[in-house]
Amino acid sequence: MNNCLPLFYLCLALCGVLLAALAMFFNYSLRLDARTVKLEKKNGKELAEIAKLKEEIRKLKGEKHD
Repeated sequence: MNNCLPLFYLCLALCGVLLAALAMFFNYSLRLDARTVKLEKKNGKELAEIAKLKEEIRKLKGEKHD
């Protein structure tokens, strides 16, 4: 049993390192997802504003030709 004890501790340490690496990866992944959602929301607002400005330009051009 004494021969297996260092190997057992090594396995426990490797499992701990693996769990820590997985936790960091998933945390990073979740932050990226949150950033993507935030940027998509911002992009949607900007696209709506661009569409509104294009409509105003079209109306002003229409008034200019009348």
